[in-house]
Amino acid sequence: MRDVTQDAGRAAYECFDCGTVVVGTNPGTCPECESTMRNRRTPLE
Repeated sequence: MRDVTQDAGRAAYECFDCGTVVVGTNPGTCPECESTMRNRRTPLE
């Protein structure tokens, strides 16, 4: 088994409010509702 190399430029970010997903660099705020975005690879714990 081999680890998959992660491409930092292709990370997925999800909006906390509306759930919009953006792939690429961190947009900072949601393009749909201007809410906070989070990196989907980061656990919510």
